[in-house]
Amino acid sequence: MSFPMTWLRAAQPALLALLIAATGTLHAQPAAAPEGAASAPQSAEAVALRRLLDTDLAENFRREPLWATVLGIPGYNAALPDLSDAEQQRVQAYDRDMLARVQAISPAGLRGQDLVSRQLLLDKMRIAVESQQFVHSEELVLTTLWGIQSMMPLAAQMTPMRSADDYRDYTARVKGVPRMAEQTQQLLVRGLQSGWVQPRGVVDRVIAGIDAHLVADADDSVLLKPFKAFVPAVAQDQRDALLQAARAAVRDDYQPALRRLREFLATTYRPKAPVDVGLAALPGGAAYYDFLIRTGIVPDQDAGKIHALGLREVARLRREIAQVARQTGFKGSTQAFMHYVSHDKRFFFTSEEAVLAAFRAMSARIDPQLPTLFHSVPRMAYEVRGMTASESASSTAANYTPGSLELGTPGYFTVNARGFAAEPTWEVETLFLHETVPGHHLQGARSAEIEGLHDWRRRGSWNVAYGEGWALYAESLGFQLGMYRDPYQHYGHLQAQLFRAARLVVDTGIHAYRWPRAKAVDYMIRQAGLEPANAASEVDRYFSNPSQALGYLLGKRKLLELRERAQKALGTRFDLRDFHAVVIDSGAMPLSVLEQRVDAWIARGGGRPDAEG
Repeated sequence: MSFPMTWLRAAQPALLALLIAATGTLHAQPAAAPEGAASAPQSAEAVALRRLLDTDLAENFRREPLWATVLGIPGYNAALPDLSDAEQQRVQAYDRDMLARVQAISPAGLRGQDLVSRQLLLDKMRIAVESQQFVHSEELVLTTLWGIQSMMPLAAQMTPMRSADDYRDYTARVKGVPRMAEQTQQLLVRGLQSGWVQPRGVVDRVIAGIDAHLVADADDSVLLKPFKAFVPAVAQDQRDALLQAARAAVRDDYQPALRRLREFLATTYRPKAPVDVGLAALPGGAAYYDFLIRTGIVPDQDAGKIHALGLREVARLRREIAQVARQTGFKGSTQAFMHYVSHDKRFFFTSEEAVLAAFRAMSARIDPQLPTLFHSVPRMAYEVRGMTASESASSTAANYTPGSLELGTPGYFTVNARGFAAEPTWEVETLFLHETVPGHHLQGARSAEIEGLHDWRRRGSWNVAYGEGWALYAESLGFQLGMYRDPYQHYGHLQAQLFRAARLVVDTGIHAYRWPRAKAVDYMIRQAGLEPANAASEVDRYFSNPSQALGYLLGKRKLLELRERAQKALGTRFDLRDFHAVVIDSGAMPLSVLEQRVDAWIARGGGRPDAEG
């Protein structure tokens, strides 16, 4: 799965697709100069572009203050996302103004990475302005992947605490939740009026996420976790006052606000929420779905082509699984084999600790081999952690959250260890490769550590087809890293691919062909081999986050296409480490821009990319 950090308002769905991780690394010192220009005089266009990148990076943090906190960006630690109408109007005016300002910078005065930065910022702002025509999309504010139900429980785990002021800011953030809850409810009321309503399954999961961390006694709240063990920098005589203030905020502000929102969801919103409602069933929703695919995933495929591709890939992968089944000595059908490995207790964990231990043991197997595939291995560490109760109740999908070099915090691979009895052992290798190295962590940490790129590029841009496509591509690198030798782990790899192929069918089925929820769940059970509870969780994810799940397989296919193109053109000059450097050493970007860069690299004759590469 992708990053769980985007508590972006639903009014910015295009940014969610293009810039789902609105991250960056602002420093006290000036931002880094674009590559290839450290000693050369800057043109007026380059200086103007840098100013716009600085401005937009700060804007990202204004919209995403919790993410700024995780990365150690000062000035945002007490803030929450603002979902008000006034803020939405400000955001739309900003996007229009920024588009005009980027367009005014002539590319003739730029070179190297500056040209790429201008194109990326221009594309982002064009999409943001175009998204303004979908005036009701902001009303789909409920989502199973992230949101108000899991925001503060996750913040309790991820907020860096280094001083008494950090604890005070955290408490101020807790006290700000009632305003955000009220703004969320106002958006939902408007959705009831316009017809843009999330389906009942999504609502139920959000309610479950709230219920998972509402407690009778504030002292039992997961939100007080940071106050259970203060950092040494907090004086002993300050600690009791800080704890009392936080306890009061949880008791008097946070829990009453979430209970009011829950009551509204259960008694007003849910009764009017349909069981089945993809985008095609909403007024103007079909055009919105096409927009999400075109601007956030792939520009050259529509829902029909993607649906057909998914059906073909599902059939192909099931044939490969049949071959693996025979290698294990299994005598039954493909469906019977998939049922067997999904139900026999030998294939499941017996405790939360066993889940975490299995994934943590993978680093010793993978990390030493990374230099065989990459010229540069990130310095940033990563860790495996278990989900909170709220996260597990809302969505069982594993995920990755980047760390911060500035704070010295690692990236976190979060797995649903609480659901250990439903966590198959055969998914360990491929899931680890996807979420950590050489998947999300390696790509994201490498991007953060690239010297010479502007911070907006290093940590400020994201494209779901690029990021999730890379993580899925990284799973396939497991063969070169000595993984999948066990046939059941090989099955786990194929099942993961099958799962992503089935997503193409189901996401388009829901949002383009009006599939009912029951049909979508049944397809994931029968064709992808998911258990009913997991299938239902995934389908509700697709309902609440249209098109996002398409980026995985479509992104991977583009990366494999580009690699094959390079191998064919370069022959003996092809080095996989060089190709990987072209792909990940300039930060995230839309696949169309990446393709241009790979083609240019091929035209230069390959080799390790230089600073302009």
